Amino acid sequence: MRCVLACCLAWLACAPAGAADLVLYNGRLWTGDPDLPQASAIAIGGGRILAVGSDSQVLARAGQARRIDLGGRRVVPGINDAHVHLGAWWESTFLELASPDPGLAELEAAIRAAPGPADGWISASIGPTAFNDPALDQARLDAWQPRRPVILQAFTGHGTVVNSAARQRLGIDPSAPVPGGWYGTGADGAFDGRLYEYAQWRMRLSQPPLPDAVEIADLQGYSQQLLRWGTTSIQAMAALPAERMLALWQRSGAPQRLRLVRTPLPARWGEPVDGASLHAPAGSRVQVSGTKWILDGTPIEGGAATRAPYPGSGGHGRLNFEPEQVRELLAEVIARDDQPLLHVIGDHTTEVVLQAMAALAPAADWRQRRLRLEHGDGLRGDLLRQAREYGVVVVQNPSHFTLPHPYISGSLVAGLLDAGIPLALGSDGPPNPWLNLMWAVRPLAAPAQALGREQALRAYTAGGAWAEFAEQDKGRLAPGLVADLAVLSQDVLDEALPLEALPATTSLLTVIDGQIAWQDPWLEPATAAASAPGPRPAARSP
Repeated sequence: MRCVLACCLAWLACAPAGAADLVLYNGRLWTGDPDLPQASAIAIGGGRILAVGSDSQVLARAGQARRIDLGGRRVVPGINDAHVHLGAWWESTFLELASPDPGLAELEAAIRAAPGPADGWISASIGPTAFNDPALDQARLDAWQPRRPVILQAFTGHGTVVNSAARQRLGIDPSAPVPGGWYGTGADGAFDGRLYEYAQWRMRLSQPPLPDAVEIADLQGYSQQLLRWGTTSIQAMAALPAERMLALWQRSGAPQRLRLVRTPLPARWGEPVDGASLHAPAGSRVQVSGTKWILDGTPIEGGAATRAPYPGSGGHGRLNFEPEQVRELLAEVIARDDQPLLHVIGDHTTEVVLQAMAALAPAADWRQRRLRLEHGDGLRGDLLRQAREYGVVVVQNPSHFTLPHPYISGSLVAGLLDAGIPLALGSDGPPNPWLNLMWAVRPLAAPAQALGREQALRAYTAGGAWAEFAEQDKGRLAPGLVADLAVLSQDVLDEALPLEALPATTSLLTVIDGQIAWQDPWLEPATAAASAPGPRPAARSP
């Protein structure tokens, strides 16, 4: 239960009993809690925060605890990345292209010159220029590479083009329907090598998995990178079966808190949800909860289902599931008492979801479930009232606001907060939270929706906790909550710090569960009394 304070002494009186084993002092704590927004010291014991306040108040109860003089540095709650993807697919020669949005000539040259075994896979990430070009099809890829299997994925993750060798290896049968997905056809009505939505994600399960050792090494490297940025929690939608992903994460020894979200890839309608009965071991930093369904594509490839036509093309995108199927998916998640997480971008898709919610349960029931819209770009003004009434949470991704697209430019971020919609941030791309903070504060494609630095940081901490029903356990620096925090190399909340400098921010000290999970060698524990703030080290990339 949160403490209601009249002064710092009352704050300390609310602190849980117990001996401190770690005390940080002489810092600038942004607590994320309106009861005491700023402080200079924090005491930690038994994995929990014992006290937050002034140096004198906290040091008075430090006892034999280890003490670290922060030298005036900024301290924030641990970053909670509310939307990440974990797990690799298969071994391939991945083409490092000069442009993130290559044309066909660049693609052809790279594929023809690709190194690797004569029968090895070739893969690449492509942008809308190539993916939206109808000339890029199976026949064209066969001409460029007739022997080795080639798979090209749109960088949005919502479309794939394969050649004949890849189709054969994967056993793709365009006559076999896949729930939520479909196959492209040419002018002659024949399969053209294009797979959309669940058709492409489902076919990846046909590939031999990477060895456990490779997956574990990737997870370990990813975890270490996050520690050096101060990310202490992630909410992940796995590309791998849930049971295997859980086992790999535990074997990796990654210290972050993991929320593993079930991400079904059904072969037929009504198939049981993968991992529906899976639970993490009690006492671990892992939980398995939430079920994610992807209901449309993105505006980059014209796949998000919109009410107005896309400028230029006149298209309206496409729903992955019919409205009655959306209702069935939500009903199934409700029946398991799980939280629905829905990839929803188009405003038509958003409207369909809200109509399904209204048909299934009253607003009071939905408020308890905190249905999440992942991205939620289509939550337009006329839909906000119902979304707020139904307790909808939006998890937005600042990297999306770097893309100059007419549809994206109308997206809501700051407007969600004005309307009382809970907002969390997730990377869904580059995992550097301070790069994403910069994009949230200066969204190039939606300047009117810019967040303040504190708003963005709150969405990345307390907002993420709310989105996973963990607001009573983390997301703020307050007595009784888990001791997850980061000591930063520079003050990201200082308006004098240029926005361009934010991505270089690192964590000098990352604490999870009261344990130091990462410590920069520059930051040494102090044995003397509190001192004046010393010179700050230059920010450096991990």
